[in-house]
Amino acid sequence: MIMSDLKKVVINTNGFTLLEFIIVFSLVAVLICFTPVFFRAFERHKLYSAASVIAADLRLAQQLNINQDANYTVLFDCVNERYFIQRNVDTYKTANLPAGVDLVATNFDFDNNSWNGCDNKLRFNTRGEPFRINGFLYGGHISMCNKNGEYLYVIVASITGRVRVDSKPPP
Repeated sequence: MIMSDLKKVVINTNGFTLLEFIIVFSLVAVLICFTPVFFRAFERHKLYSAASVIAADLRLAQQLNINQDANYTVLFDCVNERYFIQRNVDTYKTANLPAGVDLVATNFDFDNNSWNGCDNKLRFNTRGEPFRINGFLYGGHISMCNKNGEYLYVIVASITGRVRVDSKPPP
């Protein structure tokens, strides 16, 4: 009698119980539901970090113009999703945006020619103010977008040269 009871116990422990199956299935369902949320948050983080790096590089160019006797220019390449910091005619730094972050447009127009549109070139004077070739103080903004259609703007104030990141477009 003891042997037959022992065989029944061993035979009954080979499979999963219904409760174990329900718990595992529930956990998998929850993970599947949160996967798109995770990827959306990851894309948002890439956009915010790219905007923060651009803002830091703009501040760097601003400080280099203040502290050194040279002209540093930030040139944005919206087609190839990158930008350059140039010292006179030499490239000081090249930065590529991460995959999935789109450099949509800028409204920087250093040469102030309306016939060729915006030349996507930003320069600061020795006081850290953004200016055009004709001497007018003129800031602008950079529009960036990620795969989810979320936009961020890096804004350079016209008079003060203050650089900030905002989720709302400038007025």
